[in-house]
Amino acid sequence: MKASLFTICLLAIGLLAEAQTAKPKTTATATKPKPVATAQKKTTTAAKPKVAVKKPAPKPAVATAPAATTTTVASVTTPAEPAPVLAQQTTVETKPEVETTTKESTKRSKKAKAEKPEKVKAEKAEKPAKPEKPVRVKTESAYSGKGLSVGIRGGVNALLNEFNPGVEGTEAGQSETAPGFTGGVIINYGVGNVFSIQPEILYTRRSVKFAGEESGQKFSVQASFNAVEVPLLLKLSFGRKTRFFVNAGPYISYGLDGRVKFVVDGQTLADEKQKLTNDDARLEYGVTGGLGVSIPAGPGSILIEGRYHYSLGNNADPKPVEYVSQQVATFSVGYLFPLGRR
Repeated sequence: MKASLFTICLLAIGLLAEAQTAKPKTTATATKPKPVATAQKKTTTAAKPKVAVKKPAPKPAVATAPAATTTTVASVTTPAEPAPVLAQQTTVETKPEVETTTKESTKRSKKAKAEKPEKVKAEKAEKPAKPEKPVRVKTESAYSGKGLSVGIRGGVNALLNEFNPGVEGTEAGQSETAPGFTGGVIINYGVGNVFSIQPEILYTRRSVKFAGEESGQKFSVQASFNAVEVPLLLKLSFGRKTRFFVNAGPYISYGLDGRVKFVVDGQTLADEKQKLTNDDARLEYGVTGGLGVSIPAGPGSILIEGRYHYSLGNNADPKPVEYVSQQVATFSVGYLFPLGRR
């Protein structure tokens, strides 16, 4: 019995030595020894009945053996429980990492918030500046009326005076309107937007007609008079693009030639061209004026105008006792475009 007890003591001492050498340092430095203490208490309480069963004798010397055995059992059981301690350590060690990550994320978000307005400001500052509007150079447009302009005009006219050839047998007839024509060159010089001077050089033909019936036969007498006419007009224009105008001024006309045509029952009995001499009233003067509208078209403008002529005299020799003023109405269309302007 003494030998067996001695051997048990030796085994217990060896196991204690092995347990001390194999015991990890982490358990000694563990911050929370509570789980280990509870484990030891459980093992001691569980191991006491086993040792009580193996006790062979109630000697007082052997009373120390159960303490040794309890310690051995505790030492044997202690190596099996480092896992929860390590788990606790890992959990404790990971907590600061989570906190640091959250702190870093909050710092980054704060930095991002702080940087956002700066970026916005930088983007606003980097936006290209709007190009400055080019300074408009004031130039005269084609419709302003200023400067020199040239053009053409053409239309029809009608002599408003009554005509009687004074031939015997024509008492049963009456005067009729016979259309003539006019056309030529226009030169306009605008002093301002409103006022301008406009001379013209025109070729005109005025015609008169007398028709009737005598002895059951229809007849007609038509006389034409060709001349070069030069009016000098003072013109006032109103408006911006579509402009209305009024003009008036003197004119002078120089006769070139004439023509007389006599027709009876549709048959031309006479068609003679008459030359004018210095004895004839070749030179005529008078006044003219009109109203019209100027419509922009392309580089220039279209002119639509109605005009009235009234003669004041001529160079007839001898002068007639009573001078009959010739009255002529003209309707014309023209085109006027500026020179040296865009």
